[in-house]
Amino acid sequence: MQEQAEHGWARVWAVAKPDTDPKLRQGAWYPVVAAHRNHVALQVHGRRVTLRPGLVEIRRTRPRRITVVYRPRGSTNPASGTDADVGTIYGVCPKSADRLELFENASVAECARCGYRGEVAWWETG
Repeated sequence: MQEQAEHGWARVWAVAKPDTDPKLRQGAWYPVVAAHRNHVALQVHGRRVTLRPGLVEIRRTRPRRITVVYRPRGSTNPASGTDADVGTIYGVCPKSADRLELFENASVAECARCGYRGEVAWWETG
């Protein structure tokens, strides 16, 4: 964990290879285990995944606000038909990375999975 804290946290904006295993989620924050000029390595479900730096936003500390994701019209919804499908505009819990259903202009939301309750960062969308 020490190595992760030194490099910060990265929010995925886009995934170069949709078939990356494990799957990466837009708007979710992952620990950065290495950051170089040509690539960034993330820790995802116990595995190391490498991406180009332009595909992620990196911060020094784990965010405390709920990230808002706007899924582009016509894009594939990997959660379609499951309980995780919360629509085209949803929040991502900064603690568990679960999708959260957001109601219009909600300033606070709570994660059903981990109980995290936090501010919805409408101004920081992905």
